Amino acid sequence: MVNYEEALKKPFTDLTKLVVGIVLSIIPIVNWIAKGFILECSGVGKTKPSKEMPEWKNWGNLLVKGLLSDIIFLIYMIPAILVFVVGAGLTIMAFMSGFLGSMMTPELMSQIKTGQLPPEIIGQIISQNWAMVLPALMTVAPIMLLALILVIIALYLTPIAVLNYIKTNKFSEAFRLSLVLKKTLTGEYFVVWLVVVIITAIAMAILLFIPFLGKAIAVFVSGVIAYTLYGQVYREK
Repeated sequence: MVNYEEALKKPFTDLTKLVVGIVLSIIPIVNWIAKGFILECSGVGKTKPSKEMPEWKNWGNLLVKGLLSDIIFLIYMIPAILVFVVGAGLTIMAFMSGFLGSMMTPELMSQIKTGQLPPEIIGQIISQNWAMVLPALMTVAPIMLLALILVIIALYLTPIAVLNYIKTNKFSEAFRLSLVLKKTLTGEYFVVWLVVVIITAIAMAILLFIPFLGKAIAVFVSGVIAYTLYGQVYREK
């Protein structure tokens, strides 16, 4: 059974480790070390998972794990990216075709190429030709909706895919879809994933107002909570 209380307390079990994680989360590239530490908080691959955060050690190994976890996410995002690119291309074509069939005179085209077209004229063109462009854009809407769905699927599957890699230390195991689907297509995992989304959104909404440190605090704290929960679900199934 998932212990939410344990997960919520975990980032605050050691103030020093928490501060180190927040500081590392601020620095580009170095923040992969913090990401690797967050993954270690899952307890996956360990004989006996702890209620407290692990020690800060083997930083090079943490860096590799953090980096590879982002690569895994990027690979899972490829279908969404491809569909989005197609949709964006069709949107641009639809947008331009609406103009070319109406107000896009040779003189206007010349002004656009030389950068001499005033912004207010561009706004006027868009407003006057919107009715012609809208039907074409509506045909692209399903493609963009599909891209959004694929993004959500990638976000949903990636945590378990990453933990497959963490458990075995084999990058290829992140793409063992039979196991990923087995562990994600459950009611318990869905609830945990939803809770993580809510916690992350709340943390971001509250802490982003803090200059410089806010985002790092939100990312690290919510990350530790998230992968503590994901680790519990992973070990149960």
